[in-house]
Amino acid sequence: MHVLVTGAAGFIGQALVQALLQRNDVARVIATDQVACPLQSPKLDIRIGDLSDPAVAHALIDTQTATVFHLASLVSGGAEANHVQGMRINFDATRVLLDAARAAGHCPHFLFASSIAVYRADDSGAKLFVTDATVPAPRLSYGAQKLMCEILINDLTRRGVVHGVSLRLPTVMVRAGLANTAISGWTSAIVREAVAGRDYVCPVAPYTTMACISVGRVVDAFLHAWSLPPASLGIDRAYVLEGLPATAQEIRAAVERVAHGHVLGGLRFEPDAQMQSVMDQVAQSTVSVRARRLGFPCNPDLDDIVREYLSIVTP
Repeated sequence: MHVLVTGAAGFIGQALVQALLQRNDVARVIATDQVACPLQSPKLDIRIGDLSDPAVAHALIDTQTATVFHLASLVSGGAEANHVQGMRINFDATRVLLDAARAAGHCPHFLFASSIAVYRADDSGAKLFVTDATVPAPRLSYGAQKLMCEILINDLTRRGVVHGVSLRLPTVMVRAGLANTAISGWTSAIVREAVAGRDYVCPVAPYTTMACISVGRVVDAFLHAWSLPPASLGIDRAYVLEGLPATAQEIRAAVERVAHGHVLGGLRFEPDAQMQSVMDQVAQSTVSVRARRLGFPCNPDLDDIVREYLSIVTP
């Protein structure tokens, strides 16, 4: 079968493309992004273009496209700083891509990378612990754009245009390369910089907590969602993946436990007031009975996330 991966040059995108290339049931992977995906394979068809351009999107999907993994986005900090660009990349591109799937006329699978940014804490000051009963209420434009896409995917699934699933991702670790504009980037940086032997100044307080998941578990979750019979998914196709509650201090402690053979860089905390105010309203953890019942994977502990990263970067 043929599959399309958008955002294929990105952190999650490259990991997903690698996994798809290893599957015997995948004959061709169309990997698209605004820059070339750096992977190589005879099964790989690399495309470069702007998904919000209808001509580009419609050229990517034809009757042989069994599945679309839509990962392309402008992440939280970037979408908040530039609303017009965030709407174009996060919402308009999704709408155009779905229209291309409609035009192809064969109801492909459409697996969408959403985010726990669709949630926010209320104004009481209480911490946010997400469950299946938590009502989405985005605080940032990024979360609003993701929620808009989820609603559109649900509607077009109802109409038989696609077999859609939206996965609300916790903070995904550990980004090996340079940081992007995600406001949660400090979670990866605590691990990445320490293992590389570099000192890191963390822009949030030691107690700051995020719901976290490893990139390997996210790839497994997308492949698992792909394998599920559409009838098992219900009417609401948005699922929150389970994320571990992790403080900045706990992430550092996990690095020290797992990477004990490395000469680790130092860690210093210099909280930024504006960033801290945002971080204090994000999800501390995500727990989903719906996701568990369908067998979606999660990390057992923080050490598992650090071990996965070391297996990638350590020769």
